[in-house]
Amino acid sequence: MPHRYSTAFSHLVLAGTGIYCLVQIKDAHFHCPHITFGLITVNSLIGLWRWGNPEYGDKAERLYSFTSYLQLLFALPCITTTEWLGYGYDRYLSWAWTILPTIPLVCYLVDASSDEKLEEAIIPINLIALGVVCFLAENYYGIAAAVSYAIDHYIVLKQGESLESIPAQDLYNYGLCFFAYFALRAIGD
Repeated sequence: MPHRYSTAFSHLVLAGTGIYCLVQIKDAHFHCPHITFGLITVNSLIGLWRWGNPEYGDKAERLYSFTSYLQLLFALPCITTTEWLGYGYDRYLSWAWTILPTIPLVCYLVDASSDEKLEEAIIPINLIALGVVCFLAENYYGIAAAVSYAIDHYIVLKQGESLESIPAQDLYNYGLCFFAYFALRAIGD
């Protein structure tokens, strides 16, 4: 597998952003933001090792792929759940946003393949749910988090868009930095 120090650096920046967010929410009574920022941090630290260590980085590829999958499944839904709970919506409906991604996770763990259709249905549902609840509450950071995640996921990750010579993975990581910052500010409002 190739090694790109630029990708390792983008993981370092994202890990720093995740750690900053975790420090800022250490006393939060909802656990969902801890899951979001924890997954971002752990995946980024593994990505730093994976992309930045030419000698042994390849050995972390499977672990990196799995934590990337967990991040894809749970980062956005946990923020959506936090916002819904924070604004006093029904507890069961609010927790559904985080519980729903466990279905593709169980499918993945059972047969070690991902159900991309189910994964791709979860993301727009959560984007809409986050965007709408934040719009109704006039939480513009929440709207910015939804928009930044949508751009990052659908334009950068799915289309594989690169900018000049910057790899798509690097752009995706920097985009997640924006998502994490806006999500942190959204849950603080």
